[in-house]
Amino acid sequence: MQKNSLFIMTHLGSGWESLVEKLKEDQRFDFFKTDFYYHHPEDLEILTNNDHKRENSASIWCDVILHNKDFTCRALRKSCKFVYWTSPFNANIALPKPEDYYLNRLSGMKWYHKKTGGLWNPSLESDSLLSSILR
Repeated sequence: MQKNSLFIMTHLGSGWESLVEKLKEDQRFDFFKTDFYYHHPEDLEILTNNDHKRENSASIWCDVILHNKDFTCRALRKSCKFVYWTSPFNANIALPKPEDYYLNRLSGMKWYHKKTGGLWNPSLESDSLLSSILR
């Protein structure tokens, strides 16, 4: 059985935690910050083998992706859902060259958004957030 998967494609300092908290209000979503690299279709099992809080056909296994190198599997683009979450550059990111990271990450996110569609910075106040993700 194919399990439902959602990736939050974001960057350090974006405030992605508020999106995750909003989605967690719905019991269908369960987040597993795996820090894993998705390079092959079988890598998705690292995410979906986690125990989901509901564990039924409506369950959605979610992960947060913060770096371009963490998700390179083109085969997963068609079988997973994506939400892209960005914010203006934050110079306080604890990295040696935060601006380089930010620009590189945004470039990667734009490329994936072009290939996958998905939502880009959806409103957390909208009642249609969940239905937009689930369609």
